[in-house]
Parts: sequence; structure tokens; C-alpha cells
Amino acid sequence: MEVLLSAGTYYAITKGTYYSETAYALMKGGCVNQCKFCSQSLSNNADKSYLSRVKWYSVSLEAVKEKLSTFKRFCLQTVVKPGFEDEVVKIVSEVQTRKSVTTVPISTEYLKLLKERGVDYLGVGMDTTEGNWENVAKPGKFSDYLDFVKRAIQVFGKGKVYVHLVYGLGEREDEFVELMKHLYSLGAEVALFAFTPVKGTPMESRPPPRLEDYRRIQRIRFSLSHGFDGGDLSYLTSGCPSCDRPFYNEDPRGKLYNIPIMVKRE
Repeated sequence: MEVLLSAGTYYAITKGTYYSETAYALMKGGCVNQCKFCSQSLSNNADKSYLSRVKWYSVSLEAVKEKLSTFKRFCLQTVVKPGFEDEVVKIVSEVQTRKSVTTVPISTEYLKLLKERGVDYLGVGMDTTEGNWENVAKPGKFSDYLDFVKRAIQVFGKGKVYVHLVYGLGEREDEFVELMKHLYSLGAEVALFAFTPVKGTPMESRPPPRLEDYRRIQRIRFSLSHGFDGGDLSYLTSGCPSCDRPFYNEDPRGKLYNIPIMVKRE
């Protein structure tokens, strides 16, 4: 079985130098959904070897599963295609470390099966607010995603479901903040991303959010999560334990939207 590994993960397992505690993988084949901001959508001409600004490399899972198991966490990003749920189960079953999966709504039965196979944190690709849902062509109904968040919390527990939200897709800021508040009231966490324009997508010409605006949202998220003002701690990457997503949203030569905690190990 083939999977895609992020450039950082691929470099780590081929060169032996690790800068991240999490191995990042992406399912192959592209996605049948038509989200306007995503390079993985089969409806656009974007390079499918990219997700956001990160290059991904195809590998045989059988050949690399032992090395992937040496990371503190294995994070799998799904794409929607026929039979993707079963493929997710097969992939996570091969890697023996703590595991996270980010997905669109799937059945509770599959959630329970993923937990049985060692997945302890779940990511939900909600991405945007209800008011902006159709503008970016998110699939299904916003209410279905909220229901999925609730079902996932019942399976994995409070604080173990991270809802992925992308700031800068054209949403109203007040609605974005209210959504974060509601998600935290349900027992979910929020993993924040800054919109990154990708060539070949319908939103390639949209600029990323201003850094000062994103910093404000980060501070609000941190306060909702921890109950106090975290200052500069608010700007660290938010996500599952060991998650840093280095340079996912930005060029490392510029200012960082999400600041990763990176520890080099040989």
C-alpha cells in the first residue's frame, strides 16, 4: 500500500535526522470533494503532491512502517474516495505508535474501529463557519459536521477531538470566534490553520490573513482552551500532542503563523 509522507517526515526516515516528533502521512489518490482552497480536490488542477505549501512523497507503507513507528505520533490526513474508510483502518493498523486521524464525518462504527486500532486523537476537517460554508464549497451540511464532532467526543472523550479551522477563508471574524466558543463548550479542541493560497485552486489569488489578525485569533483560542491569556505561548502550533506542523502555513524564511516546537534528534 502506498501513502504520501510530508517532506519533513520523508527526510527524517531517509536521512536519519528528525526535527519533529510527529510523522505526517496523507492518503493517495486525491479527493472527490470540491473545497475551493484545497490542492487535493480532483476538481482543480493543483499539484496533488502538495497539501497547503508542503511537498509530499509517495512511499510503500510496508517499507517504512517500522521507521514511522519510532515517532511519538503518527498523523494521517484522509482524502475522500471510494473505500477510504477501510483504507484508513488498514494504514493505522500498520503503524505501532500513538495515532491521530483527520477526517470528514464517518460512521460511529468506524470511529470505534479506529480507536480499537490505536487511534487516540481525532481531527475533524470542518475548516470554516456555517456562514462561509457554501462560499468555499464544503461538502454536506455544516450541521452534519457538528453532529460528527459530538459523536467523536462520545467515542474518544473530551479534549481528544481537534476540529481543524482555517482562518482567512472569507469568514466573518465574530462568527469564527463564536464557533470556537461553541466547539469548546462541547468538549472539543481547536487546531488553528492560516489560509495558504495554493496554485491551481480556485482560491489561489486570495491573500493569506494578516499576521496581526491571526495572532488575535490565536490568543482567543488559547484562552478558550486553557482559561487564561497565554501571551506568546498562544502562537505555538495548536493540535494533538506532539503536533507541530512545521512550515505548513508559511515560508520558513518569513514570519511564522504557527510556531513549531522543533527538537533535533539523530
